[in-house]
Amino acid sequence: MGKGTFLFSLTNLFTIQRWNNRPALLRFTEADNSFNTLFLSFVFITIQNMDNTRKSQALENSLRWRLSRELPKIVLSDVSLQLKERIERFAPQVWNEVRKKALDDLKNFADEETVKLLVTETQECNPLDKLADLYVSYLEAQENGKLYDYRQPLKELKEKIDNISQTIPQTELEKYWEIAQYVWTPLLNLTSMVRWNRTHRNVRTSVSGHSFIVVTIAYLIAKLLKFEHVEEIIIKSILHDLPEAFTGDVITPTKKKVAGLDELVANVEKEMTIEWISGCEALTPIREYVDCAVEPFSGEAGRIVRTADYLAALLECAVEINSGNKIDTFRENFFNFKRLVKEISPIDVSEWIDEIETIIF
Repeated sequence: MGKGTFLFSLTNLFTIQRWNNRPALLRFTEADNSFNTLFLSFVFITIQNMDNTRKSQALENSLRWRLSRELPKIVLSDVSLQLKERIERFAPQVWNEVRKKALDDLKNFADEETVKLLVTETQECNPLDKLADLYVSYLEAQENGKLYDYRQPLKELKEKIDNISQTIPQTELEKYWEIAQYVWTPLLNLTSMVRWNRTHRNVRTSVSGHSFIVVTIAYLIAKLLKFEHVEEIIIKSILHDLPEAFTGDVITPTKKKVAGLDELVANVEKEMTIEWISGCEALTPIREYVDCAVEPFSGEAGRIVRTADYLAALLECAVEINSGNKIDTFRENFFNFKRLVKEISPIDVSEWIDEIETIIF
């Protein structure tokens, strides 16, 4: 039991469906929700007027808070949003104990070092992170409420959002809500985009769900390496697939078919990303991170993000193999990504991959 087991267990977040006790136009997984919330937190923090040091710490805290909420779900599995929130309201100490026991279980079947590197168990929540969390849940419910009856969860979420006005002024809430609605469009695109789109899947994964796994793995590697510029790792991980929300998924083999096509695609991605940012004046501070979206794998931080991207893809192959999918593509690509990871990784992950192999073969 160790980091390989932990990484494979992350794929549970692909299969835990939100709003599972209700009909839905679009099924959001826990991985989708986690990425969308983290992305919105990143936007909120970036547009806040704060110095670089505080911004960097706030962003890392956002990720750790998100992980502290998500990792227990690997063990807890399907506890509906409404049930969890009502338990928290009636007896918050009971839910805290449930969460603590889930983390203890995770330490037992994964490894304690990993959990401690990723989770701060007593960390307080930044109001903006909670706001992003509520807004994304509200937008999910609103999306499905276009066809089905989601009045009850929408009402309860609205009450929670209104309660935040005690810490965030109403005028600020309105500004952040407008931003959330604008950001929701590309996030919805990423959640709707299925990876490995031409190939039969037993376990569907979206671009947004994949991106959350990439962020988690990249952050873990950065902490193990004691990498100095953790903020850069987090931002590049969050943004590495953002251009796909505007261009669609242009796979690497396609980009390499004609000389110069990959460079042309990069130019188009940059142009479309800038156009999206320019469409909302409040997002102007995000413009400084455009290169992190268009060239996320540059530099030493990019090497870590690329490693995480390959490992996340390897995990998707592993899930398909483990589920009984007999298509050769996934077995072939598992070993392709294993080779690529070993070639580029700044840390020896051989034991991680060997442990994953013992699970699936």
